[in-house]
Amino acid sequence: MSAFSNLGLSALALIICLTALWVISYRVKDASLVDIFWGAGFGIVAIVCALNSEVMTPYLWLLAAMPFIWAVRLSLYLAKRNLGHGEDKRYVAMKERAEKKGKTEDQWRKGTLFSIYYGQGFLILLVSAPVWVAMATGNLPAGLNYGGDLIAGDNWDTDRVTPIGFLAVIGAILWLVGFLFEAIGDMQLAAFKAKHKDYDGPLDDKPVLNTGLWKYTRHPNYFGNACMWWGIYIVACAAPWGWVTIFAPIVMTILLTRVSGRDLLERDMKKRKAYRDYIENTSGFFPLPPKSKAAKAL
Repeated sequence: MSAFSNLGLSALALIICLTALWVISYRVKDASLVDIFWGAGFGIVAIVCALNSEVMTPYLWLLAAMPFIWAVRLSLYLAKRNLGHGEDKRYVAMKERAEKKGKTEDQWRKGTLFSIYYGQGFLILLVSAPVWVAMATGNLPAGLNYGGDLIAGDNWDTDRVTPIGFLAVIGAILWLVGFLFEAIGDMQLAAFKAKHKDYDGPLDDKPVLNTGLWKYTRHPNYFGNACMWWGIYIVACAAPWGWVTIFAPIVMTILLTRVSGRDLLERDMKKRKAYRDYIENTSGFFPLPPKSKAAKAL
């Protein structure tokens, strides 16, 4: 087993799953089904790497369990929230922009296989690099060196098995903090939306969630997501070559803050006065105490 083997098998599994999901989305005319797969994709990578491991040690179980548990929770949450509500407005806007450029709806939907579905698969592989690298290098047989070359013997050498040490514990704790932030934040948001689902007053006065975790950060779910992947990266650093995958949590953090996360979500929400007030008082990402009136005056 090697990191390239984990990568290749994970890529194949994602291509198969994403292609099947795209066929469904094409038939029901709902490209946003891919959003539900976002978490599940990381779970698939974890399962593939676990199945590709000759021996599963406690360290490898930990490394596989973190993305898998997150994947199950997130995909179930998104499925419950999104299914039955039609195509997400972001994808409707993409379709309308394509139609303005002369494409038909059918042409756009066919193009989403590569531009959206396989594009998401590429991002999943990129962000999950700590998993497929560390699960390949964190448990080497005595007959292999870290480069994968045969040197002597064919028995497992416990001296080369990565233990659950200091880095793994710190990473797991950070992952747990992130998991709780995301899960609790999502529950609080769902309860808030259910409470105000019948609001029909002025858009500017539409209530804004500013209690619970949302009192300290405008996006506790995104912050929690970032914490989880930094935690997974720290766990991966305990294995040989795990440290080289630092690009993975960086990419995830950028996605959450600059690409498809916070900035995209707030683009329209900033038009509401109540939300602009919320922005003035509340941290955009890292949890911080709300700004006081005195602090704003300064």
